[in-house]
Amino acid sequence: MRKHIFRLLLFIVLCPALQAQQLPILDNYLLNPVSISPAFSGRDNIFEALVTHRTEGPKLSGSPVIGNVNIDGRIGKKMGVGGSIILNKAGIYKNFSINLNYAYHLQVAKLHFLSFGISAAMYQNSLDISSVILKDPNDPMVMNQSKISESYFNMGASLLYNYQNFNFSIAFPLLFNNRSFYIDDAPYEYVLTMKRNFLIYSNYTLDLNEEWKLKFDLLFRYVQQVPWTIEVSTLVKFRDSYWFGLLYRKPTVIGVTAGLEIINSIVINYNYEFVGSSMMGSSGGNHEFTVGYRLKGTVKPKKVLQIKDYVR
Repeated sequence: MRKHIFRLLLFIVLCPALQAQQLPILDNYLLNPVSISPAFSGRDNIFEALVTHRTEGPKLSGSPVIGNVNIDGRIGKKMGVGGSIILNKAGIYKNFSINLNYAYHLQVAKLHFLSFGISAAMYQNSLDISSVILKDPNDPMVMNQSKISESYFNMGASLLYNYQNFNFSIAFPLLFNNRSFYIDDAPYEYVLTMKRNFLIYSNYTLDLNEEWKLKFDLLFRYVQQVPWTIEVSTLVKFRDSYWFGLLYRKPTVIGVTAGLEIINSIVINYNYEFVGSSMMGSSGGNHEFTVGYRLKGTVKPKKVLQIKDYVR
């Protein structure tokens, strides 16, 4: 009986927030899609490293704070490797993960490429119950414990198709369902476990002229027990060194992003998102700041279509 009371309290109070936070996806995929699809590893640059810090609703107590380090690079002409570390904290919930990526790039026809990516990850999810008032502190699940944590191993896979400035990718960040050692009956099992999810991502860059470009991104994602979401964004880029864009995420998120690249290698980017009532200042919106370093390849750039080519 005591176990069921504890489970009920966890479900009512924690589950709506926890399920949405177990596999965070940051807006830095607009800079390097390898963060959502390992098939992009080593495709565009010899080496790239991004460090991202994100806060969601900073005016609200216990709001999510996410830190991410993402690195990838090229090995030879056809392979790429990478990895990332993510720390996600929201209230009493914390998620820590380490991911390793591998990609193989194959040319299937002139200007047509397929890339295959796989990833391996170790996750640790935990609940800090030291400051939680429990209905029954003598419950054997929590007695003499200040934290409940579980660790999991999982794998992911992705496929990427590329034609000139167009990319289309399907990714499965988690291929397997992990089962909780503490809570094993639905719907409470989703508090600490990791479940299958998938993403569909596409982008296209239109060269307006030699200096100006328009980049369009579309992302569909289904994560854990959260309703599916879709994101669309547009970036205006000048000389590949300055950019400004707008983002919309279903159902009520509107974001702006701006960034620059210094001496053709140092990347700085900032995102701000209005989320529902945050437009009235009640939560402070979402803030994401990214800095990074790029070592670009020396491959001769291929000819791309410009807007004048479409109006002939």
